[in-house]
Formats: sequence, C-alpha cells, structure tokens
Amino acid sequence: MTDVDPLKQNAASPLPANGIGEGIADAPVVMNPLSKITHKAFGLLTSRLFLSVGAQGLVSGFHFALNLLLLRLVTPYDYGVFAFAFVLAMFASAVNNALISTPLTVYTPVIKDESERAAQEAMFSTLNLLLFGLLIAAGLIYAKLSGLDGGISMAVTTFVAVYSARHFSRSAGYARMKPLVTATGDTVYVLSGVIIVVALVLTNDELNVSMVLYALAGANLAAMIVERIRLHGRNRGWLSLGKITQYGEVWLQSRWALAGSLTTLFLAQAHSVIITSTNGPNAYAPLAAGFVLFGPVRVALLTWQNMVKPELAVAISESRQLAVRSQIRTTTFLMAGAVLCMGLFLWLAWPLIFQFLYAEQYADQPMALIVGLWSVITLFAASYNAPAAALQAMRDFKVLAIASIYGALLSGVMVSLTLYYFKPETTLFGILAAEVFMAFYLTHTLYSRLKAVSETTES
Repeated sequence: MTDVDPLKQNAASPLPANGIGEGIADAPVVMNPLSKITHKAFGLLTSRLFLSVGAQGLVSGFHFALNLLLLRLVTPYDYGVFAFAFVLAMFASAVNNALISTPLTVYTPVIKDESERAAQEAMFSTLNLLLFGLLIAAGLIYAKLSGLDGGISMAVTTFVAVYSARHFSRSAGYARMKPLVTATGDTVYVLSGVIIVVALVLTNDELNVSMVLYALAGANLAAMIVERIRLHGRNRGWLSLGKITQYGEVWLQSRWALAGSLTTLFLAQAHSVIITSTNGPNAYAPLAAGFVLFGPVRVALLTWQNMVKPELAVAISESRQLAVRSQIRTTTFLMAGAVLCMGLFLWLAWPLIFQFLYAEQYADQPMALIVGLWSVITLFAASYNAPAAALQAMRDFKVLAIASIYGALLSGVMVSLTLYYFKPETTLFGILAAEVFMAFYLTHTLYSRLKAVSETTES
C-alpha cells in the first residue's frame, strides 16, 4: 500500500452533504480575534467561579440594600441591635467554621472511598446539629439572666443559630467540589429574603427589627433545604447523622483553628464588642453604619476563601507549590486593587453618599473619618485573605491561631485605650493596627512555609 500524505489526503477529500468530513475532524479550528474574545468571555460568565461569586454577590447586594433600608427606617439604637446581631452571628459562624466547616472542606475532599467520606460527612453533620442546639440554649439562658427584652432576644438567638447552621450547609457544597449547589442556595436565600422583607414593609407601619431577623432566619432555612436536596437528592441522605468518636483526631488541629477564628474575628470586631458592652448600641451604630459600605467586600473575601480551600488543599497534597504561590499572588493583587478602586469611588462620590445615607440620622457623627478608616482597614484585610486560606489548606492552624492571638491582643488593648481617652470612632485605629500586623505576618509565614516544603520535596 502506498503511503499518502495526510494533509494532501484531507485537502483532496470531498466534504459530505452535511459539510463535515472525517478527514478534517482533527484540524485546528481557526478563530478570529473577536471570536476568541467572545469565547473567553462566555467561558468566564458560565464558569463555576463566576456563577458562585455572582450568587454571593446577590447575597451581598441583598444585605447591602437591607442595611440601607434599615439605616433610613429605624432609629440608631435599633440599627445598633441589628448590626450587633450580625456580629454575634459571625462569632457563631467562626466557631462553626473552625470546628466543623473548615475540617469538612479540608479533610473530606481528599478521601477517595465513598463510604468513608459519607461517614466523615455524617460526623460533621452531627456536630453541626449539636452546635445549633448549644447556640439556642446559650441565647435563651443569657436572655433570662440578663433580663433583656424577650422578643428581641429570641429573634437574635434564632437568627444567630440558623446563620451558623447555614454556614455549614454552604461549606458542604464546596467540600463536594460543587460550588453551584451553594450558589443555588444563595439565590434561594436572596429571593426568599426579599419576598419576606418586602411583605413586612408593605404590611407594617413601622419596620420591626425582630421581624427582620426572623425573616433572615427563615430565608436561610429555605436555602439549606434546597442545598441539601441538591447534594443528596430526596432520599433523606442529608439527614444522616454519625458517630463523633473519630473527631478526636480532627480536634488536635481544629482547636487551633477555633482559637484562630475567634481571635481573628475579635481583632476585626473588638470595637463592636467593647463599645456595645460599655456604651450601648447607640454608640456602636455610627461605626456599623460606616461599615455598611464595605460589608459586601468582606463577604466576597470569605466566599472566595471557603471555595478555594479544598482546591488549595489538593494542590498542596500534590506538591504543586508553584501553582499555589501564583494563585495567592494573583488573587492578592486583584483583591487589593478592587478595594483601592472602591475607595477612590467613595472619595469622589462622598457628598452624594453622605446626603443619601447619613445626613438624616448621623449628621452629628464624623462619618467621613469613619468610612475612610474602614476603607484602609478593608484594604489590609483583603491583602492577607489569600495567605490565610492557603495556611488553612495546609492545616497550619496553630500558626494562624498564634498570629490572630497577637492581633486580637493588639486590637483589644488599642480599642480599649482609644475608647477610654477619646471618642468611639477612634477605636478604628486599633482595628487598623491589628489588620496591618496580620497582613505582614501571615504573608511572610506562608512564603516561608511554601519555601520549606519545596526544599524538602526537592531533597
């Protein structure tokens, strides 16, 4: 048989009626520059990263709009209560994240055996249920001992407990490498929340903070149901509980994560805890009102961290340190750049922002200083978000805990001193000092760890 040049054979082969010939099936597709740009744009818009971040953007937008609504419709005292309820919810989620959700997203993705993985997931699900019950009990006991208003206390307690449970439900989607499941839950949460809040506004002369907190709790429950059904179907597999006797091995690492999570949150929220405890919700409200503009950014940072931890854990387990370094570096620059652009926009549009948000209820407060300080604080927080995610993926919880303990001490001392000698808004300088410390410490620590791992691998 005579050898035939494949290229000549393809050129000579007639096309069938449908215009597609077997001879050119493997030929490269030539695309013009516009088609390439369109193809890449379509790929980005339909990627799981974009859809996940987009869904979380809906959540951030909903919370942002809700805060704007409350700033205009409720008193500073009521808004202070609402904002502090979110602070308590963040502390509850920090406990959940350290003890349950982060181990779920770091340990289970690398388990290849399905039955073993299901047993691990059931164990974490049981722990999540126990934490939910503990939060409810703690809220009720505190309300009774402190003599607080029963209606508000119960609303805050319910919201905090459900918020924490939803954090685990969201992490389950990431642990299964199915971020679109979490994105679906986020969408359901927003739609449910909007419907309930709009109904409350239309049917009540005055918007009650307790009603709003119950509405958010109900929306989170709806989102959890959808997420669990999408992950496990309708066979009630999502209701499976498991033994927690094997948690002892996880606890050796998660105890440091717990210390790290709580102290990390405290270093960022020392002002809210100390001011509300000593001066009351009225004094805390202006600082919370200034933070409203940066809430969506913080949520987006946390979403990226939760979504990327399983991928970073796999990359590190496969000794792909260069890929990890590249991703951390690129992400850090993108996040910091986005915050800088936001700060510039706020500076240019400040007269309009002040008139729309703060002129009516907070005209006597230094809102320009408060918002400016929050902008700088958010910049440094964004700069170490990626290194913190990588260290969690490396299960280096002890290092994170030690760093955040130092940061929390620095924040707590400076917030207390500035509040004692000056006005509440100056406490933000204490938060800024702690965030600057964390940014430099964690970045340096991560690159030192990656360098050590690379040298060990090469040797």
